[in-house]
Amino acid sequence: MTDQKPLGAPVPTPREQRAVWVTGTGVIVQGESQVDSLWNRVRDDVRVPEGLLEREELETLAGLDSGDARILGRHQRLALAATEIAWRQAGLDSARNRLRGQSTKIRRPRFGCLSGTSTGELACLLEEIDQRPLPYSIGRWRGNSIGAGVSIRFGLGGGDYSLNAASATGAQALQLAGSLIAAGVLDAAAVVAADPFPPPALREAMSTNGSVSELRTGGPLQPGRDGMTPVEGAACVVLESAAHAIGRGATPLATWLGGDQASEAYHLLAPEPAGQTLEELIRLSLTRLGDRPVDWISLHATGTRAFDVVEVDVLHRCFPERLPWISAFKRITGHALGASGVVETVLLVEGLRRGQLPPWPQPTDPSLKLSAKNRPDRLPQTALQISQGMGGVVVVNALGKSP
Repeated sequence: MTDQKPLGAPVPTPREQRAVWVTGTGVIVQGESQVDSLWNRVRDDVRVPEGLLEREELETLAGLDSGDARILGRHQRLALAATEIAWRQAGLDSARNRLRGQSTKIRRPRFGCLSGTSTGELACLLEEIDQRPLPYSIGRWRGNSIGAGVSIRFGLGGGDYSLNAASATGAQALQLAGSLIAAGVLDAAAVVAADPFPPPALREAMSTNGSVSELRTGGPLQPGRDGMTPVEGAACVVLESAAHAIGRGATPLATWLGGDQASEAYHLLAPEPAGQTLEELIRLSLTRLGDRPVDWISLHATGTRAFDVVEVDVLHRCFPERLPWISAFKRITGHALGASGVVETVLLVEGLRRGQLPPWPQPTDPSLKLSAKNRPDRLPQTALQISQGMGGVVVVNALGKSP
């Protein structure tokens, strides 16, 4: 165990920050691109089937013409399609830019883009490694490939924040976006992350380090679990200050109540054994929420034995009397890598919007002491999202029911 000092970060009071609303969501997991359908699978405890959207389907969802579509990698098409779905749900305008500076330019100076991928650029490079590079190859392979595409397409002039925190990428983007809006730096932001299904070389690397399930004998939290199940996924959440949303007549789906992130500074691949950093962030969130009880916690729960154990041990320490309701979405969706945090945000928003909770995960490893319990009487009002990434990034976001 390593010595750690507390974060010591001040907890903002409501007077010091602006309210942040979620006004649009979009999601793609494997071949599923409807939030309603994905939520129904979660509610019914039915795993998303294998299968991917065809390239033409992604281009149609994204509203791309053939000229723009042909210069993009699959991770960029996924991100643009998810953003288009969320943008339309948010009721934002239909004006779009071409990706190569053609025609009239639209620019929204206080609307930012917080984006990321865990392996998207690398997957694209590996798929094209034996081909001669083309003029736009570098636009597919570089680290801001998603952020640049989304920012240009939707005229997001408030800044392109391109992130990579492994599996914590999406949750990190959400936390940073919410903080920038709450602080008045931005009025709105598109939070988007995408990861295509890993090509063979990446799957082999994941198998070599023991993070991928080989036996498929159990999923997250289950007895016999032996690793994660990677899938293709993309998601987008539109965040706005309450004033910005009200000014254009938008309807909130949920509220971002705050979030924190930190680095364990411990190991390139393994979690900090005692989970001290995660515990610190959860307690910081509870302090910020004050008297507001936590009704629901979305676990990171990948199915790797080490991460699942650490996460659940921390929960028992933070909630010694009684655990809130828990969910482990990757049992249904699989692990969308860097996109998983935004995928799970979309599902949390949908559950809060509907006033519904997913089933308690069953069966669970008896050593985790997560015996099934009856659903609470009250509808879910507040949820915590936990996200952890290889390399030590830990993120906790708090979401609330629509005001």
